[in-house]
Amino acid sequence: MNVPYSKRRRSITLILSLSLMWAWFSGPARISRAAENAPAEKAAQKIVALPTEGFVWPNRPPKDCPFEQSKQLGGVYFTGARHTRGYGDTWYPSWASDGNLYSPWTDGSTEGMTSVSIENDADWKIATTGNAVMIGDDPRNLIIKNTSEPQKESPKPYEGRYPCGSLVYNGVWYYGTYCLGPKPITKHEGFDYNWPILGPMPGFRISTDFGKTWTPSPLTPEKPLFPEPAKRWGAVKMGAPHFVDFGKNMEHSPDGKAYLVGMGAEDGDPKPRYANLSWISADQSYLARVKPSVENINDLAKYEFFAGHDGAGKPLWTADFAKIKPLLDWNDNMGVATATYDAPLKKYLMCVTDGWPTCAKMRTYLLEADALTGPWRLVTYLKDFGEQAYFVNFPSKFISADGKTLWLCYSANFAPAWNGAAPLKSNPPGSGYGMSFHEIRLLAPGEPAPKNEPNLLLSAQNVARKAKVEVSSCYPGYRSEGATDGIVGGFPRDNANEWASNGEKAGAWIKLSWADPPKIDRVWLFDRPNALDRITAGTLEFSDGGKIELEKPLPDDAASGVEIAFPARTAAWVKFTVTGVKKDSPNIGLAEIGVLKSEP
Repeated sequence: MNVPYSKRRRSITLILSLSLMWAWFSGPARISRAAENAPAEKAAQKIVALPTEGFVWPNRPPKDCPFEQSKQLGGVYFTGARHTRGYGDTWYPSWASDGNLYSPWTDGSTEGMTSVSIENDADWKIATTGNAVMIGDDPRNLIIKNTSEPQKESPKPYEGRYPCGSLVYNGVWYYGTYCLGPKPITKHEGFDYNWPILGPMPGFRISTDFGKTWTPSPLTPEKPLFPEPAKRWGAVKMGAPHFVDFGKNMEHSPDGKAYLVGMGAEDGDPKPRYANLSWISADQSYLARVKPSVENINDLAKYEFFAGHDGAGKPLWTADFAKIKPLLDWNDNMGVATATYDAPLKKYLMCVTDGWPTCAKMRTYLLEADALTGPWRLVTYLKDFGEQAYFVNFPSKFISADGKTLWLCYSANFAPAWNGAAPLKSNPPGSGYGMSFHEIRLLAPGEPAPKNEPNLLLSAQNVARKAKVEVSSCYPGYRSEGATDGIVGGFPRDNANEWASNGEKAGAWIKLSWADPPKIDRVWLFDRPNALDRITAGTLEFSDGGKIELEKPLPDDAASGVEIAFPARTAAWVKFTVTGVKKDSPNIGLAEIGVLKSEP
């Protein structure tokens, strides 16, 4: 049938008009859906270390310090590299023949297991001590696994039984414990002290399968390894002893023997004070040695003890415990001591922590010697280190080839505001309860500190600091801008330096926008530093419709993050949405998001 031209024209016009209207109303929606369904872009992604700022710790020993200043090692430079996990505390790694580190731990939770070394009716019913393997060559990226359930070991008649000397040698793990009393919190003259009395050492439990199964120590708190104290609550000399770290499988032991450094005091102290010999304070250090074996380790008759020096300065050793002499003596200024052999330097390094009055700021000082029996010289005195650092040691596995770069392992700030004290700071930054690693560099006298690398997060290149910040939710007391302040931090240290959602998991998001869109080419993402929350997957979206999927979980400690690099683009906004989290993450969020301008 023929249609008149005028009608055909009206029909065509109507069809075109309808088509244009459809395009007008449906176009934006189609574009939006297309952007949503567009395949994710490929982008270069890598782990980036936390931007660090190094510094030299001031060396300010008290005037009565008895140690001569070292003429070879004149100070300590903290590089800023660090790693902290919110585990239990008491980490003393021993480098085994299989290449792994094995360590005790307690008073907290580590990888799903809990251990508390207290046994009484009020705090904890059964005292236990944990055991873990530390796999890897970088302290910032270790895999930590419990080797077995925490082991039960009664402290009675004391109330605390904690880990001390730990050694893995020829496939056998010797795990020592020591006793504390009278109570974890003991009030004296209106002041709360923590474990003010150091007790005896009830020997070693033994494992011949790297901690999977254990044979308990045949000794007890009432029948300990060393014949002390002379009376209950009396002084001990080989208190809380720690094995000298001679490297992998004790490869640098001078005679094949294991050496232990103990902390102690003498009855009839000329300068008495309450809690003088506590879990963290003492007057002297003592030294013992033994050929390590299953048969020897719990047999007092197999031990020898340092008994001073003869007239020519030669060290004396005795099998008679009554003749033991102090290795080091600084009344009212000693405490827990650990020693490590630095093979490249051919020197022994000792860490001593004086923590009296047991629950306030603490002092750690580093000593060096050419021989384990001395003389010992001062490297540096770290006043208020931590500010409450304890159980400080140098794992030999992480000593550099030149012997000058090492990692301090310690715990810190277990009692942040006891007795009405001001809250403790995290000093150096990153110090915290659990397992803390900090990289240091030993400096020669007069050697200048290395120059700091620029911190991009605090530079003008990081445009996130000038962005408007929106989030899906925010936990009470936190702020969204905590994720864009240029500081990687947060709970359990400073909550102001992170963003935490209010109970969200997958689906939580953070969006940054700019009135003057910058040209950008990289995004940095740092997870919250606590051990509970972790982002395992997420999506970056941009105002131009592009999106990038996170290829790997964010490192679970905020000591490092993930860099996502892409071709330079102009963005009015960037949005990061969490799509996967670690099981039971309570309040997912970010310690920091950095958005870096592309350089001209």
